[in-house]
Amino acid sequence: MSRPTTIFAGLLVSGAILYHFRAELSSDMHQVRNQLTDVQNRLTGSVPGSKISNALTSHPTASILDKPKELLDESTTYIQSRILPSVKDTWNSHVIGLATNINELDAEKIQKKVKEVKDKWL
Repeated sequence: MSRPTTIFAGLLVSGAILYHFRAELSSDMHQVRNQLTDVQNRLTGSVPGSKISNALTSHPTASILDKPKELLDESTTYIQSRILPSVKDTWNSHVIGLATNINELDAEKIQKKVKEVKDKWL
């Protein structure tokens, strides 16, 4: 295989995997949003005579409710700044290594070895 073909194949495979990962992530986020909306609706219905936002903000421990949002924001920032670049670099190095190995593959030598093994065992 020629080098451009190998590189193109690597890019195509990595693009397909990333597209699939993105679609799954989008689906999961949609499910989480639906569950949060359902929980919010149930919580709103459980507080008689007032809106849930008023009940939560007037509560003395309302600042505790902001903590999960801060943790989520910190986690999102950490994933975007640390994990994704690391995974991307590792992925790229593996794709480049695979493309290089495929490009340096000697088909005739492999065919000879396969024939030798076949003749020896069959």
